[in-house]
Amino acid sequence: MVNRLEVYEYSIESLRKLIADKSGSSEDVIGKKPHHHYFKGYCDFIGVKTIVVENDYIDHDFLEDFSAYYVRCFSQYRRFCTRLHFFNIKFTQDDFEKHLKSSADAAISRGGLQEGYLGFVVVKPLPLTVIGRTCLKTYPTENRRCFPIVRSYTANLFGAELTVDSLAFQEQDHVVAACATSALWSVFQGTSIRFQHTIPSPVEITRAATERSSIETRILPSRGLSAAMMAHAIRNVGLEPYLVNVSNKYNEHILKSTVYAYLRGGIPMILGIELWDISGDKHKSIGFHAVAVTGFSLGGNAPIPIGDTRFSLTASKVDKLYVHDDQVGPFARMEFDGIKIVLGKDALDKQVSLNSLSTSWIGGNNTRSVRACPTILLIPLYNKIRIPYGVIHDTIVSFDSFFESLRESLPSPFDGRIEWDIYLTTNNKLKTELLETEIVRGDYRRNILLEGMPRFLWRATARHRDTPLMDLLFDATDIEQGPFFVRAIEYDSSLSLFLRVVSKVDAIEQRCRAGTAWKIIQWFKQQPIPELGGQENNG
Repeated sequence: MVNRLEVYEYSIESLRKLIADKSGSSEDVIGKKPHHHYFKGYCDFIGVKTIVVENDYIDHDFLEDFSAYYVRCFSQYRRFCTRLHFFNIKFTQDDFEKHLKSSADAAISRGGLQEGYLGFVVVKPLPLTVIGRTCLKTYPTENRRCFPIVRSYTANLFGAELTVDSLAFQEQDHVVAACATSALWSVFQGTSIRFQHTIPSPVEITRAATERSSIETRILPSRGLSAAMMAHAIRNVGLEPYLVNVSNKYNEHILKSTVYAYLRGGIPMILGIELWDISGDKHKSIGFHAVAVTGFSLGGNAPIPIGDTRFSLTASKVDKLYVHDDQVGPFARMEFDGIKIVLGKDALDKQVSLNSLSTSWIGGNNTRSVRACPTILLIPLYNKIRIPYGVIHDTIVSFDSFFESLRESLPSPFDGRIEWDIYLTTNNKLKTELLETEIVRGDYRRNILLEGMPRFLWRATARHRDTPLMDLLFDATDIEQGPFFVRAIEYDSSLSLFLRVVSKVDAIEQRCRAGTAWKIIQWFKQQPIPELGGQENNG
C-alpha cells in the first residue's frame, strides 16, 4: 500500500530526488533540466524549508492528457501524479502526524500551515516532461514588482484547505502540447477569472488550435503552434486575439508600454520570441519560442523621454518582465539590460544588431548566454474591448504635445513635464479606488461615483512629481471613429482652470480640431469656468 504522506526537510538535492523518484525518471535527467537550476534559485528566494509529499494525487489536466494519449500506449503509464507542497516553516513527519491526530502536543496547526504555505508542484509520471501544474508564491512585490493577474488557488492537503496566490504553470509536454500550448494554458488561467470562461486542458488547447490544420499536419504528438493556431485557440474560449508586432526593428517602447497597459488591466498575454545563443564568437539563432507574460518590474527611477516630443510615460520605467517559460519555470525574469544581438554588417558596412532581453536559458559553455528577441505579442481580449492601447497612446501623446506648447507660451500652473500612466481598467475598479481615497471629496466625488460609465475604460493618469493632477478616461468598448473620450477627473484646481480657460479660445479650437486630442480639449471647453467642482470639494 502506498504511503500517502511523506515529509522532508528541503534541499535542492532532496527536491531533485523526489521529482526523479515520483516521476520514474533518473536524478541525472532531472538534474540536467533547466527547471532544476531555476527551482534552486526560486525556492531559496521564497524561503522553502519543508516539503510535504502527497502521493497518488489525481490531477485534472494530466488526466485529460492521459485519457487522450497515454492510456492508448502499449507501455503502462500511471495515471496518478504526486503533489509536492512547500512551506517556509520547519516541521517533521512526526509533527504532521500529530497534527492529523489532533494531538495536544502537536507542534503545527492548520493556521500555521496556511501562514507558512508557499504553494505546490505536481510531478507527472512521465520519463522527461515531469513538471505538471505548479502554483508557487510570487517574488515579494515590494515597490517595483507587480503581478496583476495572480489568483487564489486552493489545495486540500489531507483536510487542510490551503491557499496560495499565484498563476498556474506547467512544463511543455512534447506529446500533447507545444511551448505555445503551455503558455496559452497559463494565460487562460488568468483570463478565466477576468472574463469567466472555462480553462481547457493542454490537449484540448492543442486540438482547438489545430482544428483547421492541413491534412498533412499531425495533431498528436504536437510539434508546435503558429500565431494563427494560437489565435484560433484563443477564439475557442470565446475571446478575441489582438496581435501586436514587436519584432525588430522593434521599438522597446511599444513592447514595454503595451505589456504594462494590458497587464495593469489584469490581462496576461503571449510573447513570441526568437532565442539566440551569444556564448560563441558568432551569435546563433536557436529557434522560436512562446512564453506567458505574467508581471513586470518598475525598476527605473525616472521615465525615459520618448520621441521628438520627449513624451514621458510611466511604462518606460519597466526594466524586467516576469514570464511563465515552460522550459525554465514560473515567473522567470527577462531583463531589459541593453545587450544586443550582433547579426553582422550590411551592404554599407554598418553593424546590424537586434535589441534583446536576458533569459534563464542555459547556452554554450553552460552559461546563461541565451538571449530573447521579441517578435509578437498576442493578447486575448473580451470581444467588447475594441479600442486598442495604441489609439489611446497616440491620443495622449497628441494632448501632451498640445499642453507642452501652451506651457511654453503661456503662464502655466507648474514647471516640468507631466508623467503619463496609461492602462486598462474597469468602471468598478476605478470607482472603488476613488471611494477608498480622499483625493476627491464631497459632491464632486458623489457625482462621479453615481455617473454611468462603460465597463472597460482606458485610464490615463497625469502626474507631476508623483502628485496626480487628473485622470483622462476613455471608453474601451467604443469604436475609433466614435466619441470614445468619456471625461476627465480633475484633482488639481490650477490645472483645471488653465485647461478650461484656454480650451475656450477660438484660436485653440482652430489649431486642434483636426488632431486626435480634440476630443479631450472639447470636453474641457464644455465645462463651466465658475463651477470647478473638483478643486472646490478638494479644498
